[in-house]
Amino acid sequence: MDKKLFLKLIDERKEVLYKTAYMYVKNQQDALDILDETIYKAYSSINKIREEKYFNTYVTRILINSSIDFIRKNKKIVYVEEIVSEDSERGFKEEKLDLFTAIDKLPEMEKTIIILKYFQDLKIKEISEVLKKPESSIKNYLHKALTSLRCDLKEGYCNE
Repeated sequence: MDKKLFLKLIDERKEVLYKTAYMYVKNQQDALDILDETIYKAYSSINKIREEKYFNTYVTRILINSSIDFIRKNKKIVYVEEIVSEDSERGFKEEKLDLFTAIDKLPEMEKTIIILKYFQDLKIKEISEVLKKPESSIKNYLHKALTSLRCDLKEGYCNE
């Protein structure tokens, strides 16, 4: 892949990548740092991307790993008040806050699948490629995650 194509593809995806990083760290500056690191890592290994159609999968995998590494390294605890204060001027709704809090409670794999499916609009097959897991496993994780979210968001609706 050449440098011009790389820059064009990054430019097309940077907003979605930023939103994905933000879903992990809930902080604008940290999400931007993760995005910068992701772009640097992807650019450093530009020769590994053989075809343009694999670019999104490759960059998304780097972003997820960078986000998880960042959280582990910093043992980042995000308090609900920080999220509200950062986003209140953008009309952040209480329902979104509840949803983001519920997503954060999910196990790492389920959280990643929810973010990829509903915030990056990836299909099950694409998620399977990004995470290098069978589609059946992705479907199982997604089902568990959605059940947990329903339970968490609609108190008393748990089918356990």
